[in-house]
Amino acid sequence: MKTRIVNGLLFRAMALVGVVTVSMLPACSPAEPPAPTNAAPGEVSLVFMGFVAGGSMQMRADAMAETVRREHPEWQVTSFAPGGEARLQETRIQQAADFYLPPVFRRLEIEVHGPLHPDIDYEALTDYRIVTPSSYTHIHCLAQGTTGLNDIGDIVERRYPFKMGSGVGIVRLLFEKMLAYYGSSIAETESWGASYQTAVMTNAEGIEALQSGRVDVGFTYASVPHPNFMGVNFDVRLLGISDPGLIDLLSEYGCAPGVIPAGAYPFVTADVPTVFAQESLVTRPDMSDDIVYEVCKAVFTHIDILLAAHPSSGRQLTPEGIATAIALAEKNGQLYHPGALKYYRERGWID
Repeated sequence: MKTRIVNGLLFRAMALVGVVTVSMLPACSPAEPPAPTNAAPGEVSLVFMGFVAGGSMQMRADAMAETVRREHPEWQVTSFAPGGEARLQETRIQQAADFYLPPVFRRLEIEVHGPLHPDIDYEALTDYRIVTPSSYTHIHCLAQGTTGLNDIGDIVERRYPFKMGSGVGIVRLLFEKMLAYYGSSIAETESWGASYQTAVMTNAEGIEALQSGRVDVGFTYASVPHPNFMGVNFDVRLLGISDPGLIDLLSEYGCAPGVIPAGAYPFVTADVPTVFAQESLVTRPDMSDDIVYEVCKAVFTHIDILLAAHPSSGRQLTPEGIATAIALAEKNGQLYHPGALKYYRERGWID
């Protein structure tokens, strides 16, 4: 029987980052279970989608695609970078990718992008089920030391005329939600002299803007430690998020309390409280249980490939990390794919 997962043109695979030797996942579970007897045989075509070529998410997508190619050389498996938010959304609406890593908080994604597509059921067409966690993404709010700012509430209390660098859309809306908690808004901050510039802080451009003074506050979410922040050696600080009420508000969007630990970056000399959300590999709800099972098996069988591309994923891809991620997803009303849950149960990682 010939199974076809994707019709149409397949995108050329991105070059996979070179594999280095890393430690394998600790063996603290039962032996590898047998593959499901009804796994789809023959030709299977799968497309993995990341985000921006050379970025962390794309490296993970490429690495996961490579694990599946190693495990199933008879399958046709490709990965590609959509190259921007608009193309990523278009691809998801067309359901032209089988496995991908959503780069944003789901509730905010629907709030921002849904109204841009009034002719379709955006939420239904971009629905997904989680396959495996891949990283934690922490809110980073950076400020030049000369601002004297300590947290988001301090900005509002002092009516500080900051110059913010951030992405637009999801990131800007998330910041406005935080301002609203303190009784303000983007429009009000602009009335007291604040300004906003498009500068993605996880890119070199964002760091340059902060160092040069073109912006004095930068807002983003990123994995910890994020490589672009590792070389920062100028006067900058992270603004903490510790207000219980604000943390409760952000929990509605899938966030949980977290910490950016001392030493994570050269400018972080003490633990900084913040919130984090789980980034995950996901798939369409109608994806075959057997295919998802085999993708999970491939990722964990060849875990060294993924960890070479993104070492911090190792904190999530352990039996304890899987159980924690599934519990967090359940709390946030997010669903794991049945094929993934079957794999984790057979490994003895969840009940």
